[in-house]
Amino acid sequence: MDQIIIRLSATLLPADWVIIAYLGLTSVLIVFRRKNLVRWYLYLLAHITLIFAILWLSLTSESLPLLFRFLREWYPLATIPAFYWGVSPLTQMIRRGYFDDAVIRWENRLFKGQPSMFLSKHLPMMALSEVLHLCYFSYYAIVLSLPAVLYFQGRIGAFREVVFAECLAFNVCLICYIFLPVAGPRYVFEKIGGRLAKGFLHRLTHIILSMGSSKGTAFPSSHSAIAVVVLLYAMRYDTLAFIILCPFCVGLVIGTVYGRFHYAVDTIAGTVLAGIIYGIAAALYRLLS
Repeated sequence: MDQIIIRLSATLLPADWVIIAYLGLTSVLIVFRRKNLVRWYLYLLAHITLIFAILWLSLTSESLPLLFRFLREWYPLATIPAFYWGVSPLTQMIRRGYFDDAVIRWENRLFKGQPSMFLSKHLPMMALSEVLHLCYFSYYAIVLSLPAVLYFQGRIGAFREVVFAECLAFNVCLICYIFLPVAGPRYVFEKIGGRLAKGFLHRLTHIILSMGSSKGTAFPSSHSAIAVVVLLYAMRYDTLAFIILCPFCVGLVIGTVYGRFHYAVDTIAGTVLAGIIYGIAAALYRLLS
């Protein structure tokens, strides 16, 4: 047993620790708040199974075929959509309902109104709407882009640190959603109508969201948090990637509000979180390596 623990401590990657920590914490919450979660035992079983799968993969990765070693490096990013789609029921474990009324009050105090309603109403330009929806739609391309550049350049240490930082930012957002669920403007306010709603990218984005969005995941904006984390690391590791990604990341941050996907304070919180994660990620990465 001692040898297994020693091997695990040597072979687990920093991103593994983040994912295991999230799965472990939520497993404990599921047990204690199971009355608020339908079929709680299925969620618990899934989380425990994932923990053991990560531990097994870590212990056996060196003896696995090349494809599995590739997946071992990349699987943490696959947990971003998987955990996002699965977190919505968990947001109702601690407290039933959503904190949108409080966030709307914050918006009114800070901005004397609702930016998520103001922008599209006062800037009803089709080209602007389509560009911002394209940027929002590019979220998963942004998630994968810089890690892919670093991985195929053979800069595995930098690749692993970026993956770790993205996972850390995202999993912190997930914990916030569980304790402070906010539905967001998409569920509370009227949807964008008129000419803007006829745009191809507008329609495509909203169709996809209608099939896979998770209610309760507005504050902080994980889209903004990860986009800004990626942009900050691109500035450090690859100038060309930074130049290419910058307009998409900036457009995504603005687009989350313009498209009524997030309140402005969601986006601000996500951006601040990204700065904090970037500031502490290098030290945490070394500690967990």
